[in-house]
Amino acid sequence: MIIQICAAAIIAAAASIALRKYVPSISAALVIFTAVIILSLILTEISPVISEMNELLQKADQGGGYGEILLKTAGVCMLCRFTSDCCKDMGEQGLAAKVELASRAAAAVISLPLIKELLTIAAGLIGN
Repeated sequence: MIIQICAAAIIAAAASIALRKYVPSISAALVIFTAVIILSLILTEISPVISEMNELLQKADQGGGYGEILLKTAGVCMLCRFTSDCCKDMGEQGLAAKVELASRAAAAVISLPLIKELLTIAAGLIGN
């Protein structure tokens, strides 16, 4: 699997370099298309791992929902990183920065129930 991913990346990079001078828009599209294909291959391969992690976290979680928060946050961060990298590859650093900011905001929103519970526990320990 990793050999196919590396080969696809090298071939796409070489083709992109060759096309960039003459047809920059097709070069960028080729890079994005290849990145999406590689991402889908990776997701297919790690799907069983994610399922197993989800089961283990549910067993250890005892109904707190922490595992779900962890997996959602990790998924959002990975997706936004992928998107940001694609934007940077196309020379859109400003757009990439906005995607990274959105990632941080989404992670904060997803983790709000956990933060609320931690603050409640801390307040209980302090005696309020």
